[in-house]
Amino acid sequence: MVLIDIDVGQRVTLYYKENDKIKYKTDEFIPEILLFGNEEQLESLYNENIPNVIYVKSKKINTVSEVLDGTAIGVKPSYFFQIASFLNKYFNYYSVKMFNVDIRLSVRYMAEKSIFPFMDNKERFSVPDISGIKILYIENKNNYLKIQNNEIYIYNYMKIEDQILEIDPDIIIFPGADEIILKIYEKARRDGKYFNLGRQKGWIELKSREYFSYGREFYKEKALIPKGRILIDPDSSFIFREGGLEGVIMTSRVSSLPASYAARATPGTLVSTLEVYEALRKGIAVPYHKYESEREKTIEQLIKADRGGIVYQPRPGIYWNVKEFDYTSMYPSIIVRKNLSIETVNKNCTKYEIVPEINYTICKDKPGFLSSALKPLLELRIKMKKMKKFENRYTGIDNALKWMLVTSFGYTGYRNAKFGSIEIHEAINAYAREYLLKAKEILEKNGFEIIHGIVDSLWVAGKGNAENIVNEINEITGLDMDFSGDYFWMKIIPEKSEISIGAPGKYIALSENGDFKVRGIMLRRGDVPDIIKDFQNDALKILNELKSEDNLEKIRISLKNIFLSYKEKIERRSVEKEKFLIEKRVNKYPWEYSLKTAEYILLENFYEKGEIKHPGEKIRYMVYSIDPIRAVEDSRIKNFDYSVQFYLKYLREAYNEILP
Repeated sequence: MVLIDIDVGQRVTLYYKENDKIKYKTDEFIPEILLFGNEEQLESLYNENIPNVIYVKSKKINTVSEVLDGTAIGVKPSYFFQIASFLNKYFNYYSVKMFNVDIRLSVRYMAEKSIFPFMDNKERFSVPDISGIKILYIENKNNYLKIQNNEIYIYNYMKIEDQILEIDPDIIIFPGADEIILKIYEKARRDGKYFNLGRQKGWIELKSREYFSYGREFYKEKALIPKGRILIDPDSSFIFREGGLEGVIMTSRVSSLPASYAARATPGTLVSTLEVYEALRKGIAVPYHKYESEREKTIEQLIKADRGGIVYQPRPGIYWNVKEFDYTSMYPSIIVRKNLSIETVNKNCTKYEIVPEINYTICKDKPGFLSSALKPLLELRIKMKKMKKFENRYTGIDNALKWMLVTSFGYTGYRNAKFGSIEIHEAINAYAREYLLKAKEILEKNGFEIIHGIVDSLWVAGKGNAENIVNEINEITGLDMDFSGDYFWMKIIPEKSEISIGAPGKYIALSENGDFKVRGIMLRRGDVPDIIKDFQNDALKILNELKSEDNLEKIRISLKNIFLSYKEKIERRSVEKEKFLIEKRVNKYPWEYSLKTAEYILLENFYEKGEIKHPGEKIRYMVYSIDPIRAVEDSRIKNFDYSVQFYLKYLREAYNEILP
């Protein structure tokens, strides 16, 4: 029996798969809001007649640091967030501390019952067997949906619904689903009908939102999720793109987010939900607001502590006989192995360790919540990284877990992190700097020249026994260092503004197994037109023959020839216009621009037509003039010719990047 999905309304409905059949289970659920603060204020709740509140009672509140005498309010699930908002205002937002408030009800229920998505007879941090789960792939071809062997017009909603009900899939993978299903639903509503794809009637609505992730702004349109089925839209799922279905299922299982939500979540949301689930499962209350503030520091302390990981400033050029070494999940490994958590960093204890350079204290006589919550995730990722070398199905799981662990570090310093603090963040960075320097010293002692280093990885030139060096680094640091491979050569690309300085995040390397490792070049960027990516792809095929300095000049001649051939094609306009489309993510509204860029021109055109593009949305356009700059959206390119001058400049930059 495998738990497929969960829906929380007035009651909880669980959907289990057993012997190829779906079984339903319903349960009552009364989520609680926990409060701690002024006794007189809390006692007033006993006299308030708040609709849809089932009970008010005294209750001990266990936090990660202490036990509080508080109050519990039991609420009907359908009104939970409405009551929570009322209480937040009632107590003037911060006069009373609130716990277990902004948590998805399905996550709360599963934590209290110690169940999780895709639960089977194995423990949670293991790979589930999904062989009995029915998966349906849907394609959209020119407004016709291909469902198995049938092609159905997109607005023939009755036939689409009948087809889904007949197939009865557990998981639907449907590129463009979030946009298309909303259109179908609205069409049916205008016709006075109801369109449904769930195992029960009704949809769960995910509202549109703007959000930031790693310095970039994103926008997600609202989506409709069917009840009792998992719906994955690969176009709106970072986790699916990185880890495939296996990655979505694994992250859903370990985070406790139902798979339809896990597919649409950021890695940060997944790892923070995992922490919340672990806390609730252990009876630890989750704070609504962050109540612990950063401790005061002197200017000298702040300068020492407020630093990131080490990044070497590489020298541009080509290097031969290169090796790559990197730590496996370095930052989460530090959290786990150094016992970093709110209640262990700079807290009173009898046995402690001093953080190098910044002199913070870490308690060693009690286990920290954060380190214990991340430990099984880290161990699973290390296991998957090893297993993917033997079986490809583990590659997607490894990729998905890697992103969760990467964001677990960043989340510790997030201003609203439930179980993080800036001191934890600073301690992690201090240890990371120490361990990268130790690895550097060991490599140099063994005769290697450091070419490049960035946070948790080092590129070196020279010859030597990599396995012995890895063992020595692991023994000294206590972390897992990997030898990632041998490379014929590595090219560090210079900064645009200063060609004598290497760009830390831009390089090309050819491994001895014939694969390229490329970072930062135009081929890897999402905002570069296909014609430029095609050029660099063709250039890499030529560079694949560069195995030593002996044929370097011959390779350069071949690259120049391919550059000239692309230049001629652009000048002759012998390439279809779609190849010149540039896709950009909007980062501000048209009235916020100070310069008249191509994006500004396009957004202003949309605005004049009454269409506002939100920050985070994507636009696609072709540049047809550079003096003045002018661009046209993708739907109108047939009436315009691209600017030869603009795209030739693009091509020259791509050529300079790739030329060894």
